[in-house]
Amino acid sequence: MSKLKVGLIAGILALTVGAGVSLAAMSADDAIKGRQACMKQGHGGVMKVAVPIMKGEAPFDAAALKAAYDGEDAACKDWDAFWAPGTEKGTVETHALPAIWTDKEGFAAAGKAWYDAATKLRAATDEASFKAAFPAVGAACKGCHEKFRAAD
Repeated sequence: MSKLKVGLIAGILALTVGAGVSLAAMSADDAIKGRQACMKQGHGGVMKVAVPIMKGEAPFDAAALKAAYDGEDAACKDWDAFWAPGTEKGTVETHALPAIWTDKEGFAAAGKAWYDAATKLRAATDEASFKAAFPAVGAACKGCHEKFRAAD
């Protein structure tokens, strides 16, 4: 089981069954910085490699994608703690909307939609399968950001 899957499952459990209370050892500011790094360096790192492939500006490169996925796994490894109760606001600016904590089931469903799409993308072995899987990842990102992320 990948670190990303373990983190996502743990995050869903933390949000849906209240296990996050024991994870509150991470300060709100640390959680905000962690989720920002996950989004920017982790997911953003994958997009920096994936989007040029999707646009036909770069060839399919399994090694570059694996490196990006590994970076995403590292940046997002504490996913569950990033969303624990008490991490909603800190002194660090955040774009996370309160709906993350008030609509736990919706947030968990959005995370699952992203995870399922990302799993299919990670399984792509060539340009055709990659290009077939990529749009679902973009749709999952958009779906989560529309409901759970405030505009810049």
